[in-house]
Amino acid sequence: MIKEIACEITKEIKGSLQDLDEVSLENLFSELHSANRIFFHSTGRSKLALMYFAMRMMHIGYRVHLVGDYTCPAIHPGDVLFILCADGNTSVSLEMAKKCKQIGGIRIVLVTAAAESAIGELADLTIFLPCPAKNVQSERKTIQPYNSLFEQTFLFAIDAGMICYFNERLGRPLDGDIPLHANLE
Repeated sequence: MIKEIACEITKEIKGSLQDLDEVSLENLFSELHSANRIFFHSTGRSKLALMYFAMRMMHIGYRVHLVGDYTCPAIHPGDVLFILCADGNTSVSLEMAKKCKQIGGIRIVLVTAAAESAIGELADLTIFLPCPAKNVQSERKTIQPYNSLFEQTFLFAIDAGMICYFNERLGRPLDGDIPLHANLE
C-alpha cells in the first residue's frame, strides 16, 4: 500500500510540473542572475524546501542570505527578496515585501500556489505552482496533507530543475567540483 501511495504522489508532482509556465521560470533565472544578492524568506516546512535552493545557489557562486539568520545583513537596492509562500498572504512575508517597496530598488520574487494574492500584487515576478495548498482553491486534487504537493513541486522545479538550468546557462558541469561546498565536515 505504501508503494501505491508513493506512486500516486509522483503522479501528482508530475502533473503540477507539466503545468508550469516555462517563460516565468526563464525569467526567474534572469532575476536571480542579475541580483547583487538574493535574500530568501519563507516560513514553516516551506522554509526547509527554500533552504535547499538557497544552499545550491550559494554553491554555484551567488551571494545569498536567509532572512532571519543572525548573519543576515541589511537588504539594499539591487538585491532580490525571494519569497516562497503557498497562499501569498502570510503576514510576515507581506510586511517584508512592503518594507522592500518602501526602501525601493529591491526586486521581489514570489513563488506561490495562489493565482492572486497580496504579496503577488507587490511582486516583480510571480512563479505560480499549480497545486492545492492551504487557503488556496485549486482544481488539482491531492491525497497528501496541505502544502505537501506545493513544497514537492518547488523542490523538483526550482531546487532541482532551476539549478540544472543555472549550471547549463553558466557552462558549468553538473558532476564537477563544487568549490564553495562546505569543507569543515
